[in-house]
Amino acid sequence: MEKSQNYQQKSKSNYQKNKKSSGWYRDIKKAIEANEKIQKQRLNSDYRINLQSKGKVRITPLGGLGEIGGNITVIETQKSAIVIDVGMSFPTEDMHGVDILVPDFSYLREIKDKIDGIVITHAHEDHIGAVPYLFKEMQFPIYGTPLPLGMIANKFDEHNMRSYKSYFRFVEKRKPIKVGDFEIEWIHITHSIIDASALAITCEAGTIFHTGDFKIDHTPIDGYPTDLQRIAYYGERGILALLSDSTNSHNPGITKSEASVGPTFDLLFSKAKGRVIMSTFSSNIHRVYQAIDHAMKYNRKVCVIGRSMERNLETAMQLGYINLPQSIFIEAHELNRYSDDEILIVTTGSQGETMSAL
Repeated sequence: MEKSQNYQQKSKSNYQKNKKSSGWYRDIKKAIEANEKIQKQRLNSDYRINLQSKGKVRITPLGGLGEIGGNITVIETQKSAIVIDVGMSFPTEDMHGVDILVPDFSYLREIKDKIDGIVITHAHEDHIGAVPYLFKEMQFPIYGTPLPLGMIANKFDEHNMRSYKSYFRFVEKRKPIKVGDFEIEWIHITHSIIDASALAITCEAGTIFHTGDFKIDHTPIDGYPTDLQRIAYYGERGILALLSDSTNSHNPGITKSEASVGPTFDLLFSKAKGRVIMSTFSSNIHRVYQAIDHAMKYNRKVCVIGRSMERNLETAMQLGYINLPQSIFIEAHELNRYSDDEILIVTTGSQGETMSAL
């Protein structure tokens, strides 16, 4: 009798435990199913995009697609258009007597009455070099951050077009502005030139994300890494189209941080017994800055040779992107006043250009 009662109590207890366990099992199964659904939604962006929108947008690359250089793209609705970058490219060896190549502006002539502005991503020649040639024919407001517009200003000075600086519209990153039918936000992105931007371009049809040229650098010299948070924000909202830089994307591996150059400079300067000559792209301001910084560390004077190198360095210093004492610099005619181990020469011509200072 006693055994029977114990058995009944155990059976009742096991039933209650199984009942509780089955409830716990149902809860965890629900949580797994819910998380699987969320993961699938996260990977499928269709639900974030308004597929019922009657808005229409046209994207027309006029240069830079399938080629290096000459970047220019038109994004337009029925009544409004913007032009992203107006870059130049360089001739091939068989183009004798040709100094530069500018894009074909024929389509811009056709739609010029609905162009509300030119939008600049960054200050490389293949994105801003053809602006003066366009402005000799037609003019529109130019929207950009300070360094790109500062370098375009230098070009206007060279072409005796100073009055066209009145078309400049300086923008702030992370602050969307209205240009025609478009709302545009400049988003900070790291590249081999400072003050580069990606663009979030929103219209009735949806948001187009234009990366500009980029290199994801988590330890940039100025301490401003790519604004991944803002990029993620637009990703969560939903992107209608992605226009992405793809230069060298087929190469395996990653591009090292600009900061990785510093230890190499330090090694070279510490062992150099004569003059140090450093050549790079004139637009690579942070590379130039690191070289000059090490020159100061090892008590060397700096001679900058090359018109574009001098101009770009001066512009970056005037706008406050880099801070260097004027006392460190000397002119080319002063070189003989110093011994070789007291000199750093910074010059253009890193690719062996025939007309460069090197």
